[in-house]
Amino acid sequence: MLDTMRKPIFIVALIVIFLTVLVELGSMAVLHVPSQAGSPLDVAPNGKAIPALAFLDGLVFFATMMIGIALFLSQRFQSKIQGIITLVFSLLLTLGCIGVVIADFVLLMLMVGLLLSVPFGTIVYFAVWSGFDTTNARLVLSLLMTLKIIFAVCLVLAEQRFLQNKGLMLIIATSLVSNLIIAFLHGFVPRPLVSITDDLAAIVVCILAIIWAVVYLIGGIVSVVKVIV
Repeated sequence: MLDTMRKPIFIVALIVIFLTVLVELGSMAVLHVPSQAGSPLDVAPNGKAIPALAFLDGLVFFATMMIGIALFLSQRFQSKIQGIITLVFSLLLTLGCIGVVIADFVLLMLMVGLLLSVPFGTIVYFAVWSGFDTTNARLVLSLLMTLKIIFAVCLVLAEQRFLQNKGLMLIIATSLVSNLIIAFLHGFVPRPLVSITDDLAAIVVCILAIIWAVVYLIGGIVSVVKVIV
């Protein structure tokens, strides 16, 4: 497959998915909403769901990069290092996702608890978290969806047999579906409540990333065992 791959198009696909991860990480600054004057907690809400996509798309980028490494390294050397790199990367990503899930769940309970604590808790919630910038979030999600579609198209144009790689296709589909889940949850409730559904979306995305990271982790362990044995 590597012999027939259109390498320039594949490199474009690799660059596009890397830019996608950068946009997701950079969205933490784009979605930052200054806290309102006199806010009791002086806390500014940030979008949680879009940055969480970086975990999932980080896995897509990693899988694509591993394919790219095969273009420059011998098969023998690649087989020795790929398992170790996959094992370390997936383990660190799993731990990172778990930490984010715990933090987001605590935040979700805090927001819901304040919202339901009428009247003072509700006042605090609206003062701190009701200003979620859905317009910027919508723009970022549209940009991400466009980049992911470009990535998928370039990947297929580079080598049509990538379509036979079920694991790669499934994780790309998971990433696209995650985009839609976030967009749906952002539009499902009135704007003052979007911070809650955004945090819920972040938890869902992180759980999906954990599932895929565990799959990669198992694959990395198997590869390392084969090299040792």
